[in-house]
Amino acid sequence: MKLIASLLALGLWAGGSQAALAQARILPERPYLEPTAAGASANFDVLITNDKAWPVEVSEVTVTTLDTGGAAVLERRIDGNGFAPAIETIANRVLAPGETRLFFNPFPELPGDVAASAMRVRVTLERVTKEGETAPAGEVPTVVEAKAVFASAPAWTRKLVLPVEGRVLVWDGHDLLSHHRRFDTQHPFLKQMGIGANAMRYSYDLAPVDAEGRMAAGDAARNESYLGFGRPVRAPADGVVVAALDSRPDDKSFDPGDLKEAPNALFGNYVVIRHADGLFSILGHIRQASLKVKVGDPVKAGQPVAAIGASGSSLFPHLHYQLMTGPSMRDEGAPSGFAGLTRVRGAVRTPVVNGAIDSGDVVEGR
Repeated sequence: MKLIASLLALGLWAGGSQAALAQARILPERPYLEPTAAGASANFDVLITNDKAWPVEVSEVTVTTLDTGGAAVLERRIDGNGFAPAIETIANRVLAPGETRLFFNPFPELPGDVAASAMRVRVTLERVTKEGETAPAGEVPTVVEAKAVFASAPAWTRKLVLPVEGRVLVWDGHDLLSHHRRFDTQHPFLKQMGIGANAMRYSYDLAPVDAEGRMAAGDAARNESYLGFGRPVRAPADGVVVAALDSRPDDKSFDPGDLKEAPNALFGNYVVIRHADGLFSILGHIRQASLKVKVGDPVKAGQPVAAIGASGSSLFPHLHYQLMTGPSMRDEGAPSGFAGLTRVRGAVRTPVVNGAIDSGDVVEGR
């Protein structure tokens, strides 16, 4: 997707906001502990506010994992120790007086043998001084803490149908460095648009590929060169269509200002399906005039509902899929997993037992 690029072009992607809130807070308040191929993943953000009258800098972040009895079983940290300090991997660490800034959990992946019930994050803030200035004698760094108790991922979401049949590349998923994950909900523009949650927290960009792993053959500037363009899009689970649009052209563009009135506008054309447990699927960037369903229609898992296109904030023809707690980009994301998948790594083919896929995976669904 090109939302971040669009904000950069408008000079709006600066990060942070001015506010006077609690010093440390985890978002969402009850994050999911997502099952993955390597173990569990704690996908959440940490909101830090500088309540001082001077600028401060994040100098250390410690993440402690708690077991079901509340005991600490794993602790990891990023600090300023050494000639190439790890804390420098965290961007925009200086907060102005009164500023609130969002930081992503730097240690989301947990070992498979850790049964976690909660995480505690401790952030150390040190005064930033001007050249020639010194901090007051005896002043110690400020330490702020936040704790989150995990919500269990809905069990049925491990049984979804992959919305695209055949061999598919997860061009971008929701690993720590993916653009879906690195969505700054505190950005002034997003707040102005009324978007305060990350609905893309567990999303996927799915692109059909051939046996050589190629997404396109021929002129990559033409939608028709992509193997996925026009490929059927399927409902991932039973449900009811609650929103649908296919009037936008497949021109890989959208107006960011439309998000205020239409928070799903970045997807161009889309289908939103409400499932029985109250979660919602959105299938985005679908092809113009390809809808096979309308609002109010019931759908079954695997039923064709549209076709892959390049509408909205799309770099190339592909399908964007995500599960959410509500019907729009103003809601939070929820984890999803898929049944009947085979992971393809060269000549090695392996069943995806727990349904977990992410960035870089090539899978085949039926």
